[in-house]
Amino acid sequence: MTISYRFSKIETKQFAIFPDSFNTQKDIETTINLNFAVDLRRTNIRCLVTITASQNEKRILILELACFFDIAPEGWKEIQIEDHWKVPVEFLRYIASITIGTARGVIHAKTEGTALNSFILPPFNLTEGIQKDYIISSKDVNIPEI
Repeated sequence: MTISYRFSKIETKQFAIFPDSFNTQKDIETTINLNFAVDLRRTNIRCLVTITASQNEKRILILELACFFDIAPEGWKEIQIEDHWKVPVEFLRYIASITIGTARGVIHAKTEGTALNSFILPPFNLTEGIQKDYIISSKDVNIPEI
């Protein structure tokens, strides 16, 4: 199955660093949370990633980033099954990979010139992190005809 899409928008919802709490000699605990949402009126899927980096339970970095992927009308038809849409887990992992890569770039660019620029977002296993298709029911939302 091929879902035609276009990477249409990036939004940095939140970004903060706390370089005074950063110690290059200590381990960094990183948390990555992913969330998906669908805006069927604009036919896009949003992937939101929230990244928190901490040392000794003190936050040193937070980033909340949204990437928007416009889905072509034929893409919506491809994933429609009777009265619902099923976004395949493989596609979710794919757009999550793009979003996490974008987050790495944002972190690098926004920490340039600070001690936190040495922080590299560690790999994230998307196969473990995203395990199910995303089901959208037409009963739950007002779906326009495509």
